[in-house]
Amino acid sequence: MDIARELLRERYFSNLKQSTELFVGIELEFPIVNLSGTAVDFQVVFSLFSELVEKLPLSIEKSDNNGQAIQLVSDENEDRILFEVGYNTLEFAFDKALTISEVDERFTLYMAVIQPFLSSHNHLLTGMGVNPFWDKNDNRPVASQRYEMLMAYLKLGDSGETQTDKYYQFGAFIQGSQIQLDVTAENMITTINAFNAIEPVKAWLFANSYLWHAQLDTLISRDVFWESSMHGIFPENVGVFPKPFSDQEDFLDYLNKTVLFTTAVSDETYYFEPIQTHDYFNHDEIPAFDLLGGDVVLTPSPHDFKAHRSYQYQDLTTRGTVEFRSSCAQPMADTFSVAAFHLGLMCELPALTDLLSDHIFYEDYGRDYQRLRRRFSTRELDPDALADMLAFSGELLSLASRGLEKRGFGEARYLAPLYQRIKTRENPAQKSIRLFEAGKSLSEISEIFANEKDS
Repeated sequence: MDIARELLRERYFSNLKQSTELFVGIELEFPIVNLSGTAVDFQVVFSLFSELVEKLPLSIEKSDNNGQAIQLVSDENEDRILFEVGYNTLEFAFDKALTISEVDERFTLYMAVIQPFLSSHNHLLTGMGVNPFWDKNDNRPVASQRYEMLMAYLKLGDSGETQTDKYYQFGAFIQGSQIQLDVTAENMITTINAFNAIEPVKAWLFANSYLWHAQLDTLISRDVFWESSMHGIFPENVGVFPKPFSDQEDFLDYLNKTVLFTTAVSDETYYFEPIQTHDYFNHDEIPAFDLLGGDVVLTPSPHDFKAHRSYQYQDLTTRGTVEFRSSCAQPMADTFSVAAFHLGLMCELPALTDLLSDHIFYEDYGRDYQRLRRRFSTRELDPDALADMLAFSGELLSLASRGLEKRGFGEARYLAPLYQRIKTRENPAQKSIRLFEAGKSLSEISEIFANEKDS
């Protein structure tokens, strides 16, 4: 018996939903910027957490090694506000909800405290997928075992020999907009295949992580960081799936090529060079590091699979959901467009599958989804490719709108920014570059992208 494969089966397949009732789980990350164009003042963001606890029904759930609050939880539900990887990113991890509007209402309440406080200290939370002052900020990890381990692990790839090595701290300055949707054993593979196939469209529609002051010719630097980092040493561990899966066993075969790189023993966290799961128990001993960089030797154990996590853009979670994690954080006014797009299409999954099965877009461009995602996230598209992308995007938006209208909660309004992007032929990353080239500073662009009434 392949022990690793069965451990993965238990971890990921045991919580698949029986019901077709659809909840939404939304996670939003945003960069904190210092509008003076210098590094974020940590005292300001630490004080923000005190302000939130004082003004809202929130309690401290976790503190860092220095006693500073780093994660707050709502007294009324399971919403959490936390620092993500570093102290320059704020994450909102919302309790599962029946509608996007519920999440929107709670987000608005939080922002009504957060933005005025940050503004009074010349800081701001803005809607970008990469911190515009990433190269000025102190990108140290949050002082907790998980984030210190993650940064130390990523630093293993910092040989200084390639262009992206120096970006090993990327987890502290990239921001995403993620949604989790419930899946069943019956629709899990169909869901993963369909949304994987539209990664090129999502690349164009949601591009918003142009890396300022760098030489990356992409509007989605997040992709490059994920795929060129330690996470991507084994390509199965990250990114776009190269082909559709025939069934659960086929998917499990692929999952068994993802990696383990960390474990906890007696409350101590360790990390090691990545090992593919199918090869894990072929090792009698694993050379590893503790958080101080000291050498230790570990013995492989089934317990280690509790720390397993892969980083695909359609990620099957241990909660019986698929997490869609390839989209950049969006301008504040457009925050819930990512969730609406995915939810609407999920409600029309059979129609989506039919649309994709023989769509002319794939006849013209092929089905190398990873290559297409890179192609459609470049700064300049030739006119024909752009026209084809806009047409395909419009079809998917119409389908998503139909799915949301069927739900009857008025959620189709959240798609309005995406229709606008098709109309103007411009995604957020392109807009930010246009504004910069027109003479706007990065601080001014940050303010525009933070404006809840888009300008």
